[in-house]
Amino acid sequence: MRVCILFFCFFLCICRADFDITTNLTADSIPDGTQLVGYVQDPNGRGTATLVVSSLLTLVLCVWSALHLDVPRQRQTRIQDLWLNVRWIVTGIYAPELVVFTAWRQWCSARLLNQLVQQSSTYSEPDSQHAKSYTQWTMAHSFFACTGGFAFELQSLDRAIPRSDDLTMDRPQRLTLTARGMAILAKCGKLPSVRKEDIEDKSKANDLAKATVIVQATWMLIQVIGRLASKLPVTPLEVNVVAHVLCAFLMYLFWWNKPLLPNEPIILDAEELEPLAAFMYSSSEMSGYVNTEQVKSQTVIKTLFAHLNLYSKTPEFETICLRPKATEPVVKPPARVSSAIIAIDPPKSDIQLSQILLGTDNHLEHAPKACMAELQARREKEQGTAFFERRPRIVVERPDSHQLSILESNRLLLIQKAFQSFPTLGEDRISMSHHVDGAPCIHFKAEQLVADHVQNWPSNDLLRNVDGLVVGMVLWLANLCYGGIHAAGWNEHFPTIAETWLWRASALYIGFCGGLWVVLNFVVARIPALNEFWEHWMDGKKTWWQNLGLGVLVFTCGFSLVLARMFIVVEAVISIRELPASAYQTPEWTELFPHL
Repeated sequence: MRVCILFFCFFLCICRADFDITTNLTADSIPDGTQLVGYVQDPNGRGTATLVVSSLLTLVLCVWSALHLDVPRQRQTRIQDLWLNVRWIVTGIYAPELVVFTAWRQWCSARLLNQLVQQSSTYSEPDSQHAKSYTQWTMAHSFFACTGGFAFELQSLDRAIPRSDDLTMDRPQRLTLTARGMAILAKCGKLPSVRKEDIEDKSKANDLAKATVIVQATWMLIQVIGRLASKLPVTPLEVNVVAHVLCAFLMYLFWWNKPLLPNEPIILDAEELEPLAAFMYSSSEMSGYVNTEQVKSQTVIKTLFAHLNLYSKTPEFETICLRPKATEPVVKPPARVSSAIIAIDPPKSDIQLSQILLGTDNHLEHAPKACMAELQARREKEQGTAFFERRPRIVVERPDSHQLSILESNRLLLIQKAFQSFPTLGEDRISMSHHVDGAPCIHFKAEQLVADHVQNWPSNDLLRNVDGLVVGMVLWLANLCYGGIHAAGWNEHFPTIAETWLWRASALYIGFCGGLWVVLNFVVARIPALNEFWEHWMDGKKTWWQNLGLGVLVFTCGFSLVLARMFIVVEAVISIRELPASAYQTPEWTELFPHL
């Protein structure tokens, strides 16, 4: 469908010259309808319709055709699919740099996954223990993996992972692997063998369709550069379209190898990978339990985020621990004992870690309450994630009398089997090692390895090898550039003085917000107290006047940014009602090529 529309738009480019010829011939030119002509040159300049059609068509192509969404959630209706596309198209119109940031994050994740696969010993050494025959892994594979292209069916995992037999219920029937989950498969030598052609076949557009959009966008940019070189005015509409054209170039640069709108994932053999699937499920937020009504009744902030489903849950993996039954602890506790918990550094020896994971006397169990308090305190001090990406975290404590269900018991056994079968799972995964009631207790880091579907907006399921500060700075620098492009139209003509200054103020405010958030990311990363203050506010732990004051400030600044973006787009269109006559003049060389 998209390909047909793209070629139809390109067809309009070719036909416009004929349309101008027939509509500009007068009755004197063809008095009786029998006079024949060869080539008739277009009249000098351009009309309002040409300006509007050319700009809006380019805008639609840059926003709509450049958008590469991930595999949709299972059983997503047409209405939900339409609403998702509308949301992202609106985002692309009013904040295209956010879409560029999304494309950049996904490209970074896909590139890192591709590097991890190539460096994996089980991929580069076919004779290794867990390796199997692979096809060549490419960036197309990595992008498809990051977009939610591989999944487990829960029907094959029903003895360890809960599922719903009622297909009408909004409960997932499959586990979609994230980029981090695919990295685990690569590390364990269990990557699926899929041909690149099979992945490209799932895409709704090929390179030719993408090139068509780039040609039209490039022509629009060339026209604007030509107008500037000829000292002709550039309309506010063209300024806005140029910003979208530059964003579209970056989107295609990052998303060139990403399949366009794949509908269904490739289903993996869950029975063969059952221990790994149980491990991935337990490590992900899907395994966390949340009483939504209880969350909504705690604070105003959590209530708002709960209504929007913008909160993170504590994975089951963070509530369990490995407790060796050996008489001597693997790591001896410090001499001074001040409480039931004695926090110590994780074991640094790979030999000791392998012995713990492979030991038959070790078992997984739910961690004592004392462990959870220490883990939560450590988690709040963690750095490396841009604070604008964080969501309120929901922690639900297990009652002491909780009895393991059959599913939970089976899952813990499978997780332990995964550790024993794939010792590499334990590498760099210990978050804390301590003693509780005199017995050693080892906790592991949780990662978002599977989900019901992969979110389009970047989250913690993507791989990254840069600090959260860098991620935040890239986003807000893009915001700064978007405001700067519109500020370049500072001296362009607007119908009224008020519109002139509103345009200037909006462009400055958009750029100012980008610069401000870059500084805030830097300051918060350097001052832990500010980071803790933000975390506590997000979790609703501050006083009512602090919650109210910061809430009003954040809402006011955010709403003003939305209004500024809306004004820029609306003003770009309505400003054509009054333009200088020179705005309709065109450089002579542009008439040599068929275009819109």
